[in-house]
Amino acid sequence: MALYLLAQRAHARRRRRLPQERVFKPRIQFLNMPEEQVMRRYQLNPEMIRDLCHALERDLQPSTGRSHALPVYVKVTAALNFYTSGTFQTPAGDAAGISQASMSRCVSQVTTALTRRANAYIRFPFQPRQQARTKEEFLRIAGFPNVLGTLGCTHVALKPPSDHENLYRNPLRFHSMNMQLVCDAHGMITHVVAEFPGSVPDAHILSCSSLRGIFEGHQNMNGWLLGDGTYPLKPWLLTPVETAETAAEQRYNTAHMATQAVVGRTVGALKGRFRCLDRAGGVLQYSPLKVCHIFVACCVLHNMAVGRGIPMPEGVELGARQPAQASPHPEPLSQESQCLRQELITSYFS
Repeated sequence: MALYLLAQRAHARRRRRLPQERVFKPRIQFLNMPEEQVMRRYQLNPEMIRDLCHALERDLQPSTGRSHALPVYVKVTAALNFYTSGTFQTPAGDAAGISQASMSRCVSQVTTALTRRANAYIRFPFQPRQQARTKEEFLRIAGFPNVLGTLGCTHVALKPPSDHENLYRNPLRFHSMNMQLVCDAHGMITHVVAEFPGSVPDAHILSCSSLRGIFEGHQNMNGWLLGDGTYPLKPWLLTPVETAETAAEQRYNTAHMATQAVVGRTVGALKGRFRCLDRAGGVLQYSPLKVCHIFVACCVLHNMAVGRGIPMPEGVELGARQPAQASPHPEPLSQESQCLRQELITSYFS
């Protein structure tokens, strides 16, 4: 009897040591879903998602021969689910049919793959033909000439590092990264700076960016950007007249505001499609560097969607933009900048 009991216990121990069979959640391929459902879930059409899978295949293809390695389409749609849902990893992972740990790896891999391609999709108009087309498209908005882009910043909320929490608290009283972008008349993003914490003023980000070098270091840059009163007036960056006294100055300000509004609509479209960037969707639980990478990845996807004419989700407010923050150390107006703006007002708006 004692030998029988010992044999039973040994058998039970061996059974406990046997590896348990993995349970895999069901996955739904986006190509098997109706297009309306794909658009509602991923905010992109099936054709673009398929092309995106092909474009990122080399980066995302499993390097091992494991039979249960995640295929490329699962990684891409899992990351899109996260970008567009505004939820965190567990709900988005459930929707993609993968675990939270796998979801995290998918978001990381797809984000890295997209940021590697940022220069191919986020491009400033350096060539004369590109500049002429950009100016013509902006001119149609409100008659403002020679515009090569509209400039603005937007805050992306995050959980701040505990050791430098105060650096991430912005003037709107929440923790964020302050992202600078330039866009064209169609809302295509042409320049991005994603590296500064929320407490850094917009004007300081501009002074640290490559935009000054672009306009002052290239002889073929014949035009200017438009920015709001947050920024200092420069020969290549036109701002509104602070106190418009004449009818010409008022017309200048009106045309400036209508044209400058493009960047606000672009921010609204970007955050409306990719809800992970919108504070209403929650606070990103990632490091500041990872938040910046996610922002750039979403800018790449935004440009791909705009280039393909993919419509925005219904109910998105395209005019939303954070209030302008006053610069604590405004730069003195240069004589050259004031003369250039006044000459423009006299020539085009009198």
